[in-house]
Amino acid sequence: MNRQSATLAGRKILVTAYDLEQSEHRGIAVYTKAIIHCLRRAGAEVWLLTEFHEPLSGPGLKSLSPSNRKIVRSARVLNSLAHGLDEKPPTLLQRKLAIARLAKLWSKRFSLVFELLKRPRRYRQHNLHTFRLDELFDSPYPRMERLSYLKDLEGIVCAPKVFLATQLAANLRLQKPVSIDLRGFDVLLTSCPLNLKVEHVPMFIQTVHDLIPLEFVAHNEDPLMFSHRLQACLPARRLFVSQSTATKFDRHIKQAKQQSTSEPRQAVIVQPPSLRFPNWLTADPERVSDMKPVSYLLRNDDPSDNMLNELPPMDDPIRKRSKGLRPFRYFLFNSSVEARKNLLFLAQAYAESDLSSLGIQLCVTGKLKGDDYSKAVQNIVQHEPGILLTGYVDESTKLDLYLNALCLVSPSLVEGFGIPVLDGACLGMPTIASDCESHLEIQALQDFKDSMITLDTLKTRNWAAAMQAVAGLNNNLWKNAAQERQRRIGRYEKLRSGFYNQLQADLEEIFN
Repeated sequence: MNRQSATLAGRKILVTAYDLEQSEHRGIAVYTKAIIHCLRRAGAEVWLLTEFHEPLSGPGLKSLSPSNRKIVRSARVLNSLAHGLDEKPPTLLQRKLAIARLAKLWSKRFSLVFELLKRPRRYRQHNLHTFRLDELFDSPYPRMERLSYLKDLEGIVCAPKVFLATQLAANLRLQKPVSIDLRGFDVLLTSCPLNLKVEHVPMFIQTVHDLIPLEFVAHNEDPLMFSHRLQACLPARRLFVSQSTATKFDRHIKQAKQQSTSEPRQAVIVQPPSLRFPNWLTADPERVSDMKPVSYLLRNDDPSDNMLNELPPMDDPIRKRSKGLRPFRYFLFNSSVEARKNLLFLAQAYAESDLSSLGIQLCVTGKLKGDDYSKAVQNIVQHEPGILLTGYVDESTKLDLYLNALCLVSPSLVEGFGIPVLDGACLGMPTIASDCESHLEIQALQDFKDSMITLDTLKTRNWAAAMQAVAGLNNNLWKNAAQERQRRIGRYEKLRSGFYNQLQADLEEIFN
């Protein structure tokens, strides 16, 4: 049951949209949406701070009436949030010619220097542009899945290129946060560390998810920039998504600044899982409905279907690449593709397990990049037809993949928390995860140790053996597919409600 309250009634809280602006909504975006929802349930008036803002240009647009200009401008902001930041792919010439790629690199460098010179150092009130969402009658954007969080917002505050400005400032040798005047708000809450200094706001809270750019060299973020972002958290109150992250911050950031580790300015919270099931599935808690897969990635091989006899046997070896998956005959990897996620290790373990000879696949939802790591993964995939690369998937497809997976696998070398693992554990599905500290924290919650196995990532053979064991113990799960999906949904909804209630209670305590 939702924990409705009015503890934060009258409080005007501004939440940053940095991760909601990205092309893919991954873990931190899930966190941001959960925070917004819980603050709204607690009675707060929640606003979103975005850097998206396009000045009206074009023939005649500036001559429009103020109300007309306002609806056009707000539509452009919401459209940017709906699609996210997305780099343009390289042209054919840039892919083929080294000199063209070099020209593009120098162009980027000159552009960076130009942005650095003209970057805002301080945002005053007149630099900010706001609009209320309830003024947009029958707007199409709140009906988009990606913007479902708009229902919990009062309005949008636009600070043009504010996040870019903070990143540019964080790249400088001296620590100089960007100042922003947010008078009229009671709290600014960041969804991740930002190199900001707020003015005229009673409370400033920064969220710290991890220290990965400092402790893992292969990460793509500059360590100087990230260190300055973390140092900007020292004058603020802090939220940590795991005790592991809090411990690392105290050891490496607070001690570096010779601050006391006992000051009562920080707290560790546990964020809720990320899956969202339709209300009709859980309307009756005593009788949860089944949710048959509808995604193009899954074939609904229902054993009661008369057409089942026309399909190959469930344990038929995988000899050629398939575009589809069969329920409860695949392992699921639901993370971005980067070195710390350790997908190359997992692909090797899957190949060693020989599960493809039993008709069991490995489904990877992360999007391959053009770097050497992704190329190494692609090389294994080319020789292993049992591995299916789906790319980034929408929320509906993600539900189908989780509900019908044989097991979730997450061999990450390091994590700030681990939302995919929490999702799997809440469903009660078999989960094999690395033994990093954040995964161990998840395993210690609720009854998660009953379905969750943690292993070191030193030998692929151990992971191959664990995958073989899970496949053997759950070999006939597909025969009772409907019952298993219902069990997972019912269990998940009970736990999800508890996690949200606890997060809301923690936020109310922190804000008061």
